[in-house]
Amino acid sequence: MEQPESITPTIKISELATITPASGTAMQLQSEKPITYTVRAQDGSSKNYTLVFQYNQPLVQAEMNLLEGKYYLSYPKNEDLVVRGENVLPDEAQTKGYLVDKDGKETLLSFSQPPTSFIAQFNTPEDLKPGKYHIKLISGRYTKLTDVFEVFLPTLYNVIKWQDYTGKKGGDLVLNINSKETYELYFKADFDHFIAIDNLNNEYTINNVIFDAATMTIKLSIPVSVQGNAIKSLKMMDKNGNLLSEGNFNISLN
Repeated sequence: MEQPESITPTIKISELATITPASGTAMQLQSEKPITYTVRAQDGSSKNYTLVFQYNQPLVQAEMNLLEGKYYLSYPKNEDLVVRGENVLPDEAQTKGYLVDKDGKETLLSFSQPPTSFIAQFNTPEDLKPGKYHIKLISGRYTKLTDVFEVFLPTLYNVIKWQDYTGKKGGDLVLNINSKETYELYFKADFDHFIAIDNLNNEYTINNVIFDAATMTIKLSIPVSVQGNAIKSLKMMDKNGNLLSEGNFNISLN
């Protein structure tokens, strides 16, 4: 049952007394603000009566359904933002979600599915950028803030196919592109170079990387100075040395 926005109480008093606000006056329901009535008798004396609303809605709990507080963008569609909780009102009119960025800017979220008592599931904004956020969930009289979670660019597996590769020190290595759309949408504008990490945990900078959308391949040169016999992970970096994405791979070296 939906909570009404107002009530209209009928109050009986003695014939020559008056009451303010008058009987039959509509009162807005405000959970934290009681209403005071003043009854004035015929002799001019008065007495105040306070109306306090009591709600049966139990305390709402809410937390993000994310592993280690990390959310990864993806193509062609981002995963929903899912808030798990307790005592959420299963009514879109009484339950709302807002995405709040680090500066406090709030964006109203639309439901991807009707809310239940335990889950509020929202569509991810199309313009969502990497950064730190939390969700403000309003359900009935309660407002809950989730813990902060961080949004990242897609994992490197969205760009490069995860499979066994074989290369040669000092030679070219060809990797297969998993999704050229992911690369072009999220990385093309900022990508500058790779950092390769061998099985001895040494790092090597790899420049002059060629992304070939026509053949769906990535060609990069393996430094002749690599000391290990395999590359275990790759990092995509921008020109300022900031990490864009990373992933573990099995690249054997001859």
